[in-house]
Amino acid sequence: MKGFLAELKRRRVYRVAIVYAAVAFVIWQVAEIAVPGLNLPAWTLTFVILVTFLGFPIALVLAWALEITPEGVKWTQPTTEGAGPPEPRSRAPAATVGVFALALALGAAWLVLDDGGPTPSPAVKWVAVLPFTNMSADPENEYFSDGITDDIITHLSKIADLTVISRTTVMRYKGTEMTVGEIGGELGVTNILEGGVRRVGDRVRISAQLTDAATDANLWAETYDRELTDIFAIQTDVAERIAAALEATLTADERDRIERPPTEDLQAYDLYLRGRYFWNQRGEGIRRGLEYFQQALERDPNYARAHAGVADCYSLLGFYAYLRPHEAFPAARAAALRALEIDEGLDEGHASLGFVKLFYDWDAPGAAAEFRRALELNPSSAQAHYWYSSAFLNTGRYDESIAEAERAVELDPLSLHANAVLGWQLLGVRRYAEAREQLRRTIELDPTYASAHWLLGGTYAFDGRVAESLAHYQRAVDLSGGNAWFLSSLGWAYAQLGDESRARQILATLEERSQREYVRPFGFAIVHLGLDEKDETLDLLEQAFEGRDPDMVNLHFHPAWDDLRSEPRFIALVERVGMVSQSLAE
Repeated sequence: MKGFLAELKRRRVYRVAIVYAAVAFVIWQVAEIAVPGLNLPAWTLTFVILVTFLGFPIALVLAWALEITPEGVKWTQPTTEGAGPPEPRSRAPAATVGVFALALALGAAWLVLDDGGPTPSPAVKWVAVLPFTNMSADPENEYFSDGITDDIITHLSKIADLTVISRTTVMRYKGTEMTVGEIGGELGVTNILEGGVRRVGDRVRISAQLTDAATDANLWAETYDRELTDIFAIQTDVAERIAAALEATLTADERDRIERPPTEDLQAYDLYLRGRYFWNQRGEGIRRGLEYFQQALERDPNYARAHAGVADCYSLLGFYAYLRPHEAFPAARAAALRALEIDEGLDEGHASLGFVKLFYDWDAPGAAAEFRRALELNPSSAQAHYWYSSAFLNTGRYDESIAEAERAVELDPLSLHANAVLGWQLLGVRRYAEAREQLRRTIELDPTYASAHWLLGGTYAFDGRVAESLAHYQRAVDLSGGNAWFLSSLGWAYAQLGDESRARQILATLEERSQREYVRPFGFAIVHLGLDEKDETLDLLEQAFEGRDPDMVNLHFHPAWDDLRSEPRFIALVERVGMVSQSLAE
């Protein structure tokens, strides 16, 4: 053994091993940066690391067997017994052998990637449209400048060759003092569009500038000073000029959809913008948004986007229990169908109809088909992606569910709702540690976001750490002003911990509130389940079934109902909802 180790040293095998390891480490670092930058498949980095490991024994064998001399590459002469070592020859540095072996390994990897492996996709053309500044003297025109921002995002999102950051994220930069370069770095986006809007009477002045955030180079700029009647032509021109500046392919169908004016009535358009302004605020803003959308339709009954706005309002009023499901979802369906009757190519209409089909009709395949159509028309719709993720979740296709939710966050990285939906999906598939991490990131975006605190409580509660869930459930209740669903989760947690008195106090509070507002049967059911009152729980779930409660789609997989899985009435209820037996046709 001593002689063998001496021979390893003489043949410089040790040195080759050290050099090879150092070079391989450098290659790993470069690959870690280059792979995402060049949009190569995610497995490329793993493949490079594997190849460098496989090349290591090759390097050692070459170092043992060969030497590079002034006369060329020769076999290394062994040391004969009883004789001194061979005359030393002029060797190249040990790095030569190591790098040579590494080059062979990486060359083989390149052949595999180039011959039969996936071809890297071209660089994605990402665009972020920052909130256009309200340059008008009247601060009430804020809705108008926000609406122009929304519409330009909508136009650009129709171009499949562009990927557009969603509205919710860019609106968080409203009034920021960050530079374009800083925003681009934070979002990971190179192309940034910014501008301003001044509206005076029947005239509008819009300035827009497209900047390369990495170099601060101006890619395109224009100022439009026209009559308000030209507003749609301005938006179309901005979208087409940006596509040209970024050398994006614009198909004939995309051009047609971009150039088609949504309405001929400018007052209807103004009312529509006010509706979206309030709808985006959620809460009571949904009702105000609905009023403006309906006023827009009084002026133009064929305004497809306003019908889609009505559908979205009724959907959320039903989903968040501001209205009973039977009051909200049929109205949402009718509005979505009318929108699509006017304009089948309206992605918002398909997404709205998909929402109704999933959470009210309990028709996951039908919903999935609508979401897919919405994404064909607008691949950058974060909303369609996270609603589509729910269709996958509710039919047991968990990996695809998480992938769609992650795509939504990629498109709308600063959206509280998109981030919370990803946390919900991870919780639903019982990946509790990942869900906690995701929801903590969401709370970092906004510590006052009640839904994220409630979901974070669930990641502890269903992971066998109920005591740790209490503080998060209580925080959600406090931040929301006593949201009934959050309150019922708190009651469940108290019941699980043996504090029956507090759990029943919460039941009494919910009962009192149900005399003056709609409280879902689910809210009562979860507290009774915590108290181990299964018959009362099942009675309430059957009431929820009759009322078409949207939460029924979660019964068959959500950990909240695990204690009922062996109950015949529960099994029958899950089968009646039918989600567990559905599959999504592609």
